[in-house]
Amino acid sequence: MNKQGGIFLEKIPDKVYQHMVDLFAKEYGFKNGERMRLANYYVGISRTLSNHFVQFIDKVKQEIAQQSHPDLAIPDGFHPHTDTLLPTESSTDVSFASYDMAVTETGLQNIEFQAVATYPISAARLNKCLLDSLNTDAYIFADNPATTWDDFIHLYSTIIAGDSPDGVIITDRLLDQQKTNFEFYATQKELNSSIDIVDMKYLFEKEQALFYKPPGNTQKPMKVKRLYNRILLAEALFDDHYPEDSDTWNFRFDKYYENLKFVNHPVKSFEVSKRLSPYIKHPFNPTCFELSEVAQGFRNGTLTYDDYVWKHKWGAAGHRLILSPNARILDELASDLKDYIAQKKVVFKIFKTDDGQDKIIELRFMTATLLQKTIIVPMARIGHVSQSAAGTNLFKIHFGDNNKEGYGFSPVVILND
Repeated sequence: MNKQGGIFLEKIPDKVYQHMVDLFAKEYGFKNGERMRLANYYVGISRTLSNHFVQFIDKVKQEIAQQSHPDLAIPDGFHPHTDTLLPTESSTDVSFASYDMAVTETGLQNIEFQAVATYPISAARLNKCLLDSLNTDAYIFADNPATTWDDFIHLYSTIIAGDSPDGVIITDRLLDQQKTNFEFYATQKELNSSIDIVDMKYLFEKEQALFYKPPGNTQKPMKVKRLYNRILLAEALFDDHYPEDSDTWNFRFDKYYENLKFVNHPVKSFEVSKRLSPYIKHPFNPTCFELSEVAQGFRNGTLTYDDYVWKHKWGAAGHRLILSPNARILDELASDLKDYIAQKKVVFKIFKTDDGQDKIIELRFMTATLLQKTIIVPMARIGHVSQSAAGTNLFKIHFGDNNKEGYGFSPVVILND
């Protein structure tokens, strides 16, 4: 057991790991090691540390509810029609969110948060598989030790499908190419609802309603009643030029569609995003600035380029993430500085494991909220350390950097202290 600061990293027994890989392949179409890998190590965290993470989430949500941050200018195409929003999303809250913390030498440090569900269903199933194999006093939902798998499934089914017997879809762009699409199949498989997985190119407007052609079916188009949006802002804005590109986009997020509810409306990804990081005062939140306000500090040497990463406020999955900023890049961003933050780099804690490899850990807590009820699923990413030409540590945490044995998508269990 490799235990440090309320966190431990331990190898998953070979038999249990193979069961996880086989289950994900059979049930969700996951090909281990093709685009992503299930780690053969798991992360255990203390209940105290988990509670501190949840308290950070509560603080962020409270500040959003109090609207204590600068006003936000929503880009064209994202102002929702109120009749298409879920009750939770018509308030200041969000249906789904993900909060990422680096495990560092000094404790947890916030990397980012966003109003999007990443892998909650598959992560919860992975955690459950692990817990079922362990003879220990532990649990898998961070909101409450008493939360059950059935509670979790019921909440997600209610948010995503409501009481609609049909017309419920999950949509993304270039669906077959998304490395996260196994989560769509996990959602379809595990929830007690009828859900279709539909590429956004098959959605179209007709007579003030939104329709889709059921996958693999020749029957007439069906009206969309609940649209669970998995399209990332960064991909919509930067790759597909929404909403200007009408050849790509056959629907809009700012229109009224008859009897339609958006689930996880992308407007929430503007509100709950890296734009908030410069304004959150908490020990878990590293030093962070609006880049436009400190650009001169970088130019005159008051701030050191190597000490910071620059992040686009709406970026995700590596979109417009600048790991090694410099004066040339600052000049290139002159007209876009307002869209970036400068965040102090974190120093990950290095875990030396029994396979002879150095590992780093990023914890992700994924929230689902229905009015006043929230369930929180933990997961982890296990990354590696490399050396720069200058001999400094480079921390690699994204899945694309860690698609090899010992690293990747990791289950998490929470243990009573």
